[in-house]
Amino acid sequence: MKKTLRQLLAAGLVAGNLFFASTVNAEVKTYTGTDEYIMSEFETLDIAKQRAKQKAERNAQEKAGVYISSYSETKDLELVTDEIVSITCGIMSVVDVKYEMQPLEDVNGFAIRATVTANIETDDVNKWLEKGAQEKSDIVAQNKELQKAVDEQNATIEKLKAQVKQLKAGGKLTGKREREKFTREFATEDKVFLSNQKLEDAQKKFFAHDFPAVIKLCTEAIELNPNSTIAYGKRGAAYGVTNQTKLALADLNKAIELDATNADAYNNRGATFGNMKNFNAAVADFDKAIELDPKNAMAYNNRGGTLRYLGNVQQGLQDLTRAIELNPKLDIAYYNRVFCYISAGDINNAISDIDKVIALRPNFAQAYYVRGQCYQMKGELSKAQLDFTKAQQLGFRG
Repeated sequence: MKKTLRQLLAAGLVAGNLFFASTVNAEVKTYTGTDEYIMSEFETLDIAKQRAKQKAERNAQEKAGVYISSYSETKDLELVTDEIVSITCGIMSVVDVKYEMQPLEDVNGFAIRATVTANIETDDVNKWLEKGAQEKSDIVAQNKELQKAVDEQNATIEKLKAQVKQLKAGGKLTGKREREKFTREFATEDKVFLSNQKLEDAQKKFFAHDFPAVIKLCTEAIELNPNSTIAYGKRGAAYGVTNQTKLALADLNKAIELDATNADAYNNRGATFGNMKNFNAAVADFDKAIELDPKNAMAYNNRGGTLRYLGNVQQGLQDLTRAIELNPKLDIAYYNRVFCYISAGDINNAISDIDKVIALRPNFAQAYYVRGQCYQMKGELSKAQLDFTKAQQLGFRG
């Protein structure tokens, strides 16, 4: 199992592999959510029912979030609000929907009350808790961006409905041209809504690592809304995970074209350039991501790992240390910093960092192997052998 120092350093990657431990005796928790949507005369009944369902599902997610928070505390972990929301959006499964409709004369539509029944499995919560900090960070960022888009779209619809109500009250919504204008505007927003629905489904598939399904759903979302930065960014990320680098690059280029202020798109494109061995372009994109979002821990991690690879060990150390300051649970930053310390000949600090990686990700087989190599460099052969054996037990075959 021996490798040279040069081979070990080459193993240090910008992004780490993911390892998950399965759990047994999963428990299913069921939640009911209820909410109402007021349909206008310019909306279709089908879309209005889906909007009511979306609101009811959020109501159920809020209830489930309380449970997820308390469940994580029994595991001696504390989840922030964004993590809790991301978990519920990613793992909640709607198993039943019921509708009640009441005609409303003043809006020439319906009040639609939806009641959803949804399940969450503790096994899926455990899978989240076992994910690496890098993946958690990516999923949280994606979910925040998507929920913001959903809220903005809902606000646009409510604004249109308010305009309709005001014009009707003033007797100014009787002409054919004005009515056709609102029909077109509502139809356009309905497509954006349906696109976001596809993206919410894609987020769940991303959570479950079903990347072909992510790509399919994002493609459908783009067909409905060709200007969706999120759809291109998410599909680009899925292409990247599945090593379809040219397709990933094309999608991330499009995401940046649509929104040049999207730090995550630059960060993901930088990672794609890194996978293509275009390290200078990668660093330039990480620079831009940090310029747009100075608290983007993943961008600092990725730039630090890339700079180390290019031989700039000290700058790499600075970036990785900054990433850890911004997110002390970012295991991949500790892991990348290990290789900076090895390059600098500082094996003691390398071991200290790999200890932190193992504490954060006890099932990360490669971390045990790297620590074993560090112990071997120090001549502590019994400790090295213990780590090599543990790495093999966890499935490492390097």
